[in-house]
Amino acid sequence: MSAEDVTRQFFSRISNHDVTGAMDLVAPDASVRLVPLNIEGRMRAEGRAFLESLVEAFPDLYIRVRRLFVTTESVAAVEITIDGTQGGDFLGIVNQEKHLDLDLAWLLRVGPSGLIEDVQAYWCRNQLYRRLAVKRLDQISITA
Repeated sequence: MSAEDVTRQFFSRISNHDVTGAMDLVAPDASVRLVPLNIEGRMRAEGRAFLESLVEAFPDLYIRVRRLFVTTESVAAVEITIDGTQGGDFLGIVNQEKHLDLDLAWLLRVGPSGLIEDVQAYWCRNQLYRRLAVKRLDQISITA
Protein backbone atom coordinates (compact mmCIF):
# COMPACT_ATOMS: atom_id res chain seq x y z
CA MET A 1 0.00 0.00 0.00
CA SER A 2 1.34 3.44 -0.91
CA ALA A 3 1.92 6.26 1.57
CA GLU A 4 -1.03 8.09 0.03
CA ASP A 5 -3.33 5.09 0.46
CA VAL A 6 -2.23 4.58 4.07
CA THR A 7 -2.79 8.26 4.85
CA ARG A 8 -6.26 8.34 3.28
CA GLN A 9 -7.26 5.18 5.13
CA PHE A 10 -5.92 6.58 8.42
CA PHE A 11 -8.13 9.68 8.24
CA SER A 12 -11.10 7.76 6.85
CA ARG A 13 -11.01 5.39 9.81
CA ILE A 14 -10.82 8.26 12.31
CA SER A 15 -13.71 9.97 10.54
CA ASN A 16 -15.66 6.72 10.97
CA HIS A 17 -14.78 6.72 14.69
CA ASP A 18 -12.58 3.65 14.21
CA VAL A 19 -9.53 4.70 16.23
CA THR A 20 -8.53 1.05 16.69
CA GLY A 21 -8.56 0.59 12.91
CA ALA A 22 -6.49 3.75 12.48
CA MET A 23 -3.96 2.40 14.99
CA ASP A 24 -3.67 -0.77 12.87
CA LEU A 25 -1.96 1.46 10.29
CA VAL A 26 0.59 2.72 12.83
CA ALA A 27 3.91 1.03 13.65
CA PRO A 28 4.19 -0.13 17.28
CA ASP A 29 7.00 2.32 18.04
CA ALA A 30 5.66 5.26 15.99
CA SER A 31 6.18 8.71 17.47
CA VAL A 32 3.73 11.60 17.61
CA ARG A 33 4.06 15.32 18.09
CA LEU A 34 0.87 17.35 18.65
CA VAL A 35 2.45 20.78 18.38
CA PRO A 36 -0.42 23.02 19.64
CA LEU A 37 -0.77 20.86 22.76
CA ASN A 38 2.98 20.56 23.33
CA ILE A 39 2.60 16.76 23.45
CA GLU A 40 5.30 14.40 22.25
CA GLY A 41 5.34 10.67 22.72
CA ARG A 42 4.17 7.43 21.19
CA MET A 43 1.36 7.39 18.67
CA ARG A 44 -0.19 4.29 20.24
CA ALA A 45 -0.35 6.01 23.64
CA GLU A 46 -0.53 9.82 23.50
CA GLY A 47 -1.73 9.93 19.89
CA ARG A 48 -4.42 7.34 20.49
CA ALA A 49 -5.61 9.17 23.63
CA PHE A 50 -5.96 12.41 21.65
CA LEU A 51 -7.88 10.73 18.81
CA GLU A 52 -10.17 8.89 21.22
CA SER A 53 -10.98 12.14 23.05
CA LEU A 54 -11.68 13.79 19.68
CA VAL A 55 -14.16 11.17 18.48
CA GLU A 56 -15.81 10.97 21.92
CA ALA A 57 -16.24 14.74 22.20
CA PHE A 58 -17.60 15.07 18.64
CA PRO A 59 -20.08 12.25 18.01
CA ASP A 60 -20.80 13.50 14.47
CA LEU A 61 -17.14 14.09 13.63
CA TYR A 62 -16.35 14.23 9.93
CA ILE A 63 -12.85 14.58 8.52
CA ARG A 64 -12.32 15.87 5.01
CA VAL A 65 -8.94 15.57 3.32
CA ARG A 66 -8.54 18.85 1.46
CA ARG A 67 -5.02 18.44 0.08
CA LEU A 68 -2.51 15.64 0.16
CA PHE A 69 0.88 15.11 -1.41
CA VAL A 70 3.64 12.62 -0.74
CA THR A 71 7.36 13.32 -0.96
CA THR A 72 9.90 10.87 -2.35
CA GLU A 73 10.76 9.97 1.27
CA SER A 74 7.16 8.75 1.84
CA VAL A 75 6.17 11.72 3.98
CA ALA A 76 2.54 12.63 3.43
CA ALA A 77 1.67 16.30 3.93
CA VAL A 78 -2.05 16.52 4.53
CA GLU A 79 -4.42 19.42 5.01
CA ILE A 80 -7.67 18.31 6.61
CA THR A 81 -10.79 19.96 7.94
CA ILE A 82 -12.61 18.47 10.89
CA ASP A 83 -16.31 19.20 11.33
CA GLY A 84 -18.61 18.26 14.15
CA THR A 85 -20.77 19.42 17.01
CA GLN A 86 -19.31 19.18 20.46
CA GLY A 87 -21.11 16.56 22.53
CA GLY A 88 -18.65 16.27 25.42
CA ASP A 89 -15.77 18.07 27.09
CA PHE A 90 -12.66 18.33 24.91
CA LEU A 91 -9.15 19.40 25.97
CA GLY A 92 -10.58 20.98 29.11
CA ILE A 93 -13.24 22.87 27.15
CA VAL A 94 -16.71 22.43 28.62
CA ASN A 95 -19.32 21.16 26.18
CA GLN A 96 -21.66 23.88 24.90
CA GLU A 97 -22.74 21.91 21.82
CA LYS A 98 -20.92 24.34 19.53
CA HIS A 99 -20.13 23.44 15.95
CA LEU A 100 -16.46 23.06 15.15
CA ASP A 101 -14.86 23.41 11.75
CA LEU A 102 -11.12 23.48 12.08
CA ASP A 103 -8.28 23.25 9.57
CA LEU A 104 -5.31 21.10 10.51
CA ALA A 105 -2.03 20.17 8.86
CA TRP A 106 -0.52 16.73 9.44
CA LEU A 107 2.77 15.18 8.40
CA LEU A 108 2.82 11.38 8.36
CA ARG A 109 5.97 9.42 7.56
CA VAL A 110 5.21 5.97 6.20
CA GLY A 111 7.96 3.38 6.49
CA PRO A 112 8.93 0.60 4.09
CA SER A 113 6.59 -1.74 6.00
CA GLY A 114 3.63 0.38 4.89
CA LEU A 115 2.94 1.52 8.45
CA ILE A 116 2.98 5.07 9.78
CA GLU A 117 6.20 5.65 11.73
CA ASP A 118 5.95 9.33 12.66
CA VAL A 119 3.10 11.82 13.01
CA GLN A 120 3.17 15.57 13.47
CA ALA A 121 -0.01 17.64 13.72
CA TYR A 122 -0.51 21.40 13.61
CA TRP A 123 -3.55 23.66 14.02
CA CYS A 124 -4.44 27.08 15.37
CA ARG A 125 -5.36 26.76 19.05
CA ASN A 126 -7.01 30.18 19.03
CA GLN A 127 -9.29 29.13 16.17
CA LEU A 128 -10.25 26.00 18.12
CA TYR A 129 -11.01 28.04 21.24
CA ARG A 130 -13.05 30.63 19.32
CA ARG A 131 -15.14 27.94 17.62
CA LEU A 132 -15.91 26.34 20.98
CA ALA A 133 -16.79 29.69 22.62
CA VAL A 134 -13.87 29.93 25.03
CA LYS A 135 -13.84 33.50 26.34
CA ARG A 136 -10.48 33.53 28.17
CA LEU A 137 -7.26 31.89 27.09
CA ASP A 138 -5.46 32.28 30.42
CA GLN A 139 -8.05 30.07 32.11
CA ILE A 140 -10.18 27.87 29.90
CA SER A 141 -13.70 28.37 31.15
CA ILE A 142 -17.03 29.22 29.65
CA THR A 143 -18.75 32.44 30.67
CA ALA A 144 -22.22 33.48 29.65
